[in-house]
Amino acid sequence: MGLVIEDMPELGVVRVSRWIFNCYLIRTDGGAIVVDPGLPHVADDLAALVDDVEGGLLAIVATHGHSDHVAGAAKLAERYRAPIYLPAVTLTYLDGVRPRIPRPIPAARIWPAMVGQPFDRVGAMGALSGWRRAGYVTSTGMRWSGPPPDGALTDEQPVPGASGWSVVSTPGHSDDSISLWNDATGTLLSGDAVLSVRGRVWHTPGVVDTASAGSTRRRLEQLPVRNLLPGHGLPVHSDAEVWARQRNSA
Repeated sequence: MGLVIEDMPELGVVRVSRWIFNCYLIRTDGGAIVVDPGLPHVADDLAALVDDVEGGLLAIVATHGHSDHVAGAAKLAERYRAPIYLPAVTLTYLDGVRPRIPRPIPAARIWPAMVGQPFDRVGAMGALSGWRRAGYVTSTGMRWSGPPPDGALTDEQPVPGASGWSVVSTPGHSDDSISLWNDATGTLLSGDAVLSVRGRVWHTPGVVDTASAGSTRRRLEQLPVRNLLPGHGLPVHSDAEVWARQRNSA
């Protein structure tokens, strides 16, 4: 099926996706930000959207440092001269701290999220090659190329360049995971903390820390989320809270 572009004007968000790899463009009053540019050539997929935004690209943001969320950040930053902001914990990986990664069996449990969207060869190949550009998928540490990040994303602080959005620390899937929250629209851009399968939200079973994942689940379920925009899977929308529509089994 190739590239999917889904505009959600009522939320001010556009989903740009290849297979299961979601990237989001958030429109703001002064321009736009891009969240989770995970595929190496995502700058090309985003070009028509970014070039059409009055004010241009204000910032590039990632919900965590896995390669399928950051591998396209450097190229995007170089093309638009936009600053990059990563979670505060991710920045420690750039300083040499070794990240934890999910063990193979828990990581494999996310397979249902991989079959809900049409397969895209470009996306799959990009995900396989992206780890060479940036991010971490092995315990060898964090890779990075291109301009250094410009700042940290910290819990309960505003998202740079995106009025109305704030950072929510959501460790569990990884120690550096964050989500982005917009209270006005009830929208949670969840990264990999919450996925979706067949129209239901799904707290990811692929975790490095079960205690942190449990705390994250309890925290997120206190938010009145009506629109879930996951890192993998299709968006879930509801007139009531999306937590009533959960996939509970791993």
